[in-house]
Amino acid sequence: MNTEIDIKTLKNNPEIYRDTIQLVKRPDGLFCKHPSDFFNRNYLKHVGSMTNEEVAENLGITPKHLSNFLNEKVNVEPDLAAKLAKNTDFCADTWLELQHKFNAYQTS
Repeated sequence: MNTEIDIKTLKNNPEIYRDTIQLVKRPDGLFCKHPSDFFNRNYLKHVGSMTNEEVAENLGITPKHLSNFLNEKVNVEPDLAAKLAKNTDFCADTWLELQHKFNAYQTS
């Protein structure tokens, strides 16, 4: 059985994965999202009509790597954190902390 979940499909058809995933709430009752959600809300929505290819080029990563990041298949490692920091108003430590919190949430 394939355990990989396509986020876009999940958002559009949550019933498909009903028996294969379990959503766990944080102690404060909220869900902790992948750093790509933060990137989407705080950067992608403000870049206007740039294509994913142009965004990837600005970040210094491949379009495939960007796609994997946006689909929560890529963790923010120091190299990616530095590239995100260079192109956003958020330092590398912020990106690494978002990933750390997401990882801790996933394992709790």
